[in-house]
Amino acid sequence: MRHDVPMETNDLSTLESCNSTWLFDDAAHRFRRILKDGSRNGGVATPWQDFSKVELDDDSDSFSVWLNPEGTRRLRSWRHRSHCEACGGEVTTELNLAAIAALGGR
Repeated sequence: MRHDVPMETNDLSTLESCNSTWLFDDAAHRFRRILKDGSRNGGVATPWQDFSKVELDDDSDSFSVWLNPEGTRRLRSWRHRSHCEACGGEVTTELNLAAIAALGGR
């Protein structure tokens, strides 16, 4: 079953994939990824990028980030889960909010 993630709040929404924490600024329709790197505190952040919507697929745990309204440009990834089949790992450890802010959170 696929459904769109509502993007109606002013808060940041997050999704965890095996190699990134995805931050979505719902009000501004922009997102960035914090790449997970065990040797750094909090990882490395990508620049903010515009998006149109996020689509979740509950059957496969995949999600798609639509980069344009037509959906012709998309990024696709899979949500990281306990006993993750994609990477063989466990659920990601928490990120320090101060570390996220230091990366230029908003």
